[in-house]
Amino acid sequence: MDETRQDAQKAGAALSSVLWSGLLTMMKIVVGVMTGSLGILSEALHSALDLLSAGGTYFAVKVAARPADDDHPYGHGKVENLTALAETLLLLGTAAWVVKEAVERLAGDASALHVETSVWAFAVIVVSMLVDINRAAMLRRVARETKSPALAADAAHFATDIWSSAAVLLGITCAALAGYTLPGSHVHWLFLRMDVFASLVVAAFILHVCWGLGKQAVNNLMDKTDAQAVARARCTMQERMPAYPVRELRVREVGDKSYISMVVDVPRELHVDTAHEIADAIEALMADTIPGAETLVHMQPAEEDDLTPEMLVRRIALTHRFGVHGLVLLHAEQGFVIFTDLELPPHASLGVWKVAIRAFKNDLRRRLHADRVVVHVEPDLRELPSFDEPLPPADEWTARIRRAMQELGAPQPVGVELYTRGGERLCAVFIPQEDRLTVEQSHARLSSLTRQLTAALPRLARIIVAYADTEKCELQG
Repeated sequence: MDETRQDAQKAGAALSSVLWSGLLTMMKIVVGVMTGSLGILSEALHSALDLLSAGGTYFAVKVAARPADDDHPYGHGKVENLTALAETLLLLGTAAWVVKEAVERLAGDASALHVETSVWAFAVIVVSMLVDINRAAMLRRVARETKSPALAADAAHFATDIWSSAAVLLGITCAALAGYTLPGSHVHWLFLRMDVFASLVVAAFILHVCWGLGKQAVNNLMDKTDAQAVARARCTMQERMPAYPVRELRVREVGDKSYISMVVDVPRELHVDTAHEIADAIEALMADTIPGAETLVHMQPAEEDDLTPEMLVRRIALTHRFGVHGLVLLHAEQGFVIFTDLELPPHASLGVWKVAIRAFKNDLRRRLHADRVVVHVEPDLRELPSFDEPLPPADEWTARIRRAMQELGAPQPVGVELYTRGGERLCAVFIPQEDRLTVEQSHARLSSLTRQLTAALPRLARIIVAYADTEKCELQG
């Protein structure tokens, strides 16, 4: 869901809450004054504060929707936490008034306990419960979809109101039944005071809500670390990018957005371009782990004693000017064995690189105490070859590719894109994605189609067959 739609959804939910709070407040005040029920009057005051807090929430989500600026580089999301804290203080004042009024009525004479019950008293409480049930469900759903602390606070608040309304309903029911009990009996004494006791239950519920809302609001304003988010981020890095150990990792939340800062160890010899690519990969990985997170990565040169075996192999490869991938470190019964794919210039003679490869393998044996080092030589395809022969017009080139794919019995391309830089050319041929295939099967299929298509066409560009993304085309496989 895009941010504009999220903001509109949050504002609509908050405005709906304001309107219902206003209606319930007026209904409860009128009925509370008519009946003299402390339970209903406490509910009326509670609803009046609900109206103020709902209005504050509406204001908060409108302010929080403002984009980041020079004065607020992390956005305006914390205004929702400030609103939740203000709501907590209002609720504390409500609870204090209800307790004070209850104590005065219990300490006074019997006339202070009289409640005029009517069908309107029961109706307003039942309507209030129905409204709160639907309102809490709606706010909880929107808060979950938009990660809004203010709406989540309102949802928890109104969910608790359901139970406090039920307590008031019990109180006025007992007050209505008090006239049918024997005066002076224990049941009569209890029923006369049940409305006051119900108001104390309401106060207890209010205090319970205050504790939860206040604690969460203060924690967010104090940038308390989300332990679960930190654990997920660390686990993802360990599983997906073990070659770059995480030294420090912090996660802070501002409104519905998470900000991650981390320090990772990298080899000292890492080229700045490679470091930039690694940082981009980490940022994308974190955005996938914690949706929408913005990540700032600081790289520090790792001490050799702190390097993992995988990092040490990559560091040694960099010193020998090799690229490596497909790294496997195996502690077998026959000893410690290192397997790796070694990337060499595609047109270089193996004889020229023989001494460099031997030096690399000896370095691995010595520094990692390996019993055996096995390398699989592959062409380094990161550098594009140059082509002198001119390309035909784009329509003709695309038509050739489509005919060749048809002759190969391959899927028809859904897109053909050509990228050039001087004499360097890269042609990406996109085919429909085949979700039924495993990663291994899709890699083999794309590699096979790339080889066949390259052989079937004139050597005018480097060709890559990739799957088409539904949102944007990317090189894959």
